[in-house]
Amino acid sequence: MWRYRIAVSVALIAATSAFAPGRHVSRIKQIRSTAALHATKLEIGDDEPCVVGENVVQSCATDQSTSTAGGTQTKLSAATNLGKCICGAGSFALPHVFLDEGVLGGTLAMTTCGLLAAITMQSINRSRYTVSRIENVEPPTSYVALTELALGGSISKVVFALTLAASLGVCSTYIVFVGQTLASLSADEVSNNIVHSIAPNVDERTWEIITAGTVYPLSLIRNYGVFAFTSALGVTAVLGGIATTLVYGVFVDPGLGIFEALSAVTELKMWPDSIADAFGGSFGTIAYLFCVNFLTFPIINSMKNAEEEYSGAVSSAVAVIWVVNIVFALICLSFYGESTQDLVLQNLDNGPYLSALKILLCIDLLFTFPVVFSSGRQILENSILGETNNNLLDTNGVVEIDEENELSIALSRAAITAGAVGTCFGLSQLGGFGTVANLVGGLAQGTLAFIVPPAIEISLSRRSGENSVAKEIPQWAVGSFGVAVVAAVTFFTLKESIS
Repeated sequence: MWRYRIAVSVALIAATSAFAPGRHVSRIKQIRSTAALHATKLEIGDDEPCVVGENVVQSCATDQSTSTAGGTQTKLSAATNLGKCICGAGSFALPHVFLDEGVLGGTLAMTTCGLLAAITMQSINRSRYTVSRIENVEPPTSYVALTELALGGSISKVVFALTLAASLGVCSTYIVFVGQTLASLSADEVSNNIVHSIAPNVDERTWEIITAGTVYPLSLIRNYGVFAFTSALGVTAVLGGIATTLVYGVFVDPGLGIFEALSAVTELKMWPDSIADAFGGSFGTIAYLFCVNFLTFPIINSMKNAEEEYSGAVSSAVAVIWVVNIVFALICLSFYGESTQDLVLQNLDNGPYLSALKILLCIDLLFTFPVVFSSGRQILENSILGETNNNLLDTNGVVEIDEENELSIALSRAAITAGAVGTCFGLSQLGGFGTVANLVGGLAQGTLAFIVPPAIEISLSRRSGENSVAKEIPQWAVGSFGVAVVAAVTFFTLKESIS
């Protein structure tokens, strides 16, 4: 009971602290889009983020203005931001993916996933302009709005739910990553690293509980400008982690040099042992990295000439990240072979520099969590609080509310955030990082990348009168591949988790 009272007290304090003392009146601004209910956004004097990627924070005000007036982002900067979306903590799970898939199987899977993800991201942007011409409206600025215009309200609600699932699912992988990394440091008595010195032999689940408790108050913060530093921190941590892992393997453990490592690749397994290995423990993790379709709209909206330059930006970003991830995964697998861990960082020792790097990656994810989490939280707040607050609006869309209503909204938001963080923690208990990433990438992100975009393009081509069998066959092929992949990954991953 005392734990429950403390939790309630903390939630109340955190919720009310979001409002400045003595501030008795707030203004609620309702921002509407084509998809009125699902794209509605509730603000109370906040600087809400627009999530471009794991390590990028942008002001929504900037994105809203650029969506209609034209953005400023160049093709190069758009490609860079897309690269940040794709290359993140999931890269450290790729060596284990190739252990399951085999050298040729993993290469084929990553090539297929990267190629189709690029094609469907480009398709989404083309569909924006096609539906704009058909409906004589501005190109839609969100995935839900595009789906509603192309496929109707029912399918847009599915995309709405999948976007929520993807947002919370990605956040759950952060909890797993931090939990696994800190648990390995805590259990290492030999290196006597700082984590073991402070909290020795703390198990993974306990670290995940601590992580969820840490990100909860951070997720209540509404001024996301304080998280802007995560862009540089995240890039430094991820690239530093990749470089350090490679250098460690070449010179320390096994320390046989780069040429020996490359020659060892030919001795590795070439193909997966079974379909379950190919999909149940692997393919969804690749989709987790490359299928960032639901994160690309802010990048599109911020470009100067998205209609002509976005496709090139996608191709460049996917190609570069494909090369980096293939090389990283194969070389790391050649280092450790069958001993390759779920996260390859766990194959490294925990000396002072390496443990500092692992802790830096964990800190980065702790501060990245609220940014990525915000999109899912906003979806929940809009669906739960939106209708009530719509009734408060006057004819001008602005109304003053008293302190009591303000506190009620704050407590409601705190409760919604607590429930969403709890959901992320629950998902994190399905298994290790690879299992959770596989499920999230295969089910939510896979559907948004491989199934919805072809359906949108087929629908719009028929409405525009430009459809033909030759044009539709590739779209049906991508969609059929998506259905097969989503079904297989979901089935085998859940089967493996339950067993």
